[in-house]
Amino acid sequence: MTTTPKILVRDYMRSLSLWFSPSDPIEKVAATLVKQEELGAPVLDEHKRLIGFVTEQDCIKEMLNDSYYAQEHQLVSDVMSRRTVSVGPDEDVTHLAEEMLGAKPKIYPVVDNSRVIGVITRGDVLRALSRVRNSGHGHI
Repeated sequence: MTTTPKILVRDYMRSLSLWFSPSDPIEKVAATLVKQEELGAPVLDEHKRLIGFVTEQDCIKEMLNDSYYAQEHQLVSDVMSRRTVSVGPDEDVTHLAEEMLGAKPKIYPVVDNSRVIGVITRGDVLRALSRVRNSGHGHI
């Protein structure tokens, strides 16, 4: 019996290129997410440790509130999710894929030694699964 090789998150993640500070204004976050065509990004402290996550959905909600209720402009710290789900670089992509079947996030920060080193999206996971299947390693 042959075993399917382990598919590591590190081999399919994107290196960390976009993150926000808790003090960034939501308008800046929204503009950046749109420009870079990203769903969201981690919120990091000064040591690149994960303290939250901010998404397009968070920005839409706040910008709607700002326009309807003329609220003061919000900061990332006001809207970010503080309960974040992350993965390690040496975790198996197939386990992450199973986790993503539920109503989990579409993008996960990749954390190594308490620092965010990248992100992995549902698209990245699908790409990994497709490559393994197409390489002849059989069932996942």
